[in-house]
Amino acid sequence: MLALPLPPLKPCRFLKRKNRFLVEADVGPLHLPNSGRMGELLLPGTPCFYHPRATPKTVGRLLLLESRGVLVGVDASLANRLLELLLREGVFGSLADLRKEVRLEGERLDFSAQIGGKEVLLEAKNCNRVEGGLALFPDAPTPRGARHLRLLAGFARGGGLAYAVWFVQHPLAQAFALDPEDRTLFRASKEAEAAGVRLLAYRVRPTLEALHLEGELPWVWLPAQEDLEGHHQGHG
Repeated sequence: MLALPLPPLKPCRFLKRKNRFLVEADVGPLHLPNSGRMGELLLPGTPCFYHPRATPKTVGRLLLLESRGVLVGVDASLANRLLELLLREGVFGSLADLRKEVRLEGERLDFSAQIGGKEVLLEAKNCNRVEGGLALFPDAPTPRGARHLRLLAGFARGGGLAYAVWFVQHPLAQAFALDPEDRTLFRASKEAEAAGVRLLAYRVRPTLEALHLEGELPWVWLPAQEDLEGHHQGHG
C-alpha cells in the first residue's frame, strides 16, 4: 500500500475557526490549509493533531482531527503530494518529464507530464466531507475547480490525456460523488467527462504517521440540480 509520510504531530483540541485558513486551538492559533466549511468536523472540543512550526501568526499547521471514531485529514494541500506519489509509482503509466504548477490560459494546473509517450495534464483535488458513506465534493462552492475542469476538457478535446483526481482523506468513504448543488462545477465535470477527461477518486486512510492510499472509490453521478427541481415541480 502506498503511503505519504506525515511530519511529527502533536495533539490539541479545536476551539473555533477564526477565518478560512486560521483556527484557534488550546495550544494557540493554527494554520488550516483548507477553505472548505467542514461544519461537521470542526466542532468545539474536537481532538486534533498538528505539526508544530512557529510562524509570526501561528504555532503550527493542523493536519488531522478525530470524527466518528476515525482520523480525518484536513490539509487540502496534501492532495498534490498524493497525486505525485501515484505518478512517480507508475500508477498511470510510464512517467517522464513531470512538471508542477503548469500555467494554462491564466490558470495553474497541478501537473503536466509525459505518460506512455503522451502529453498529460493532471489536477488534484481534496475531499473530507462524507455523509452516510458517500464522499461529497465540494464542501463550499469552487468556481476555480470548475475553471480547471474546463481547461482539462479543452486539452482533452485537442487530443491530450487529462485527469482530475480527488483524494478523500476519510476512511469511512465507500463511494464518491460531486454535489449537484454546486451547479457550475457539476456541469463542468459532466462536460469534462464527455470530452474524455478521466475523473477518479481515491480513498485515503490517515494515521498519525502517514496518509495511506487505499485504492479507487466507486464514482456516483447524483441527479443534476435542474433534474431535482423539475421533479419537485412536477416536470420530471
